[in-house]
Amino acid sequence: MIDIDDIRARYQQACKFLDERGRRLFAANEALALGYGGVTAASAATGLARSTVRRAIVELQ
Repeated sequence: MIDIDDIRARYQQACKFLDERGRRLFAANEALALGYGGVTAASAATGLARSTVRRAIVELQ
């Protein structure tokens, strides 16, 4: 089970120090770490669009 509240808490702590690109990459990193369902969970936790998270994953890779 993916804990969206846990992701959201980490995101809120880091968000104030990140620019737009950093926020995208944070979400992408979380999604990759979670595996299946990670993009949806990261999107829900951060408020970023799923398509944005998917593009950021490509950017990380």
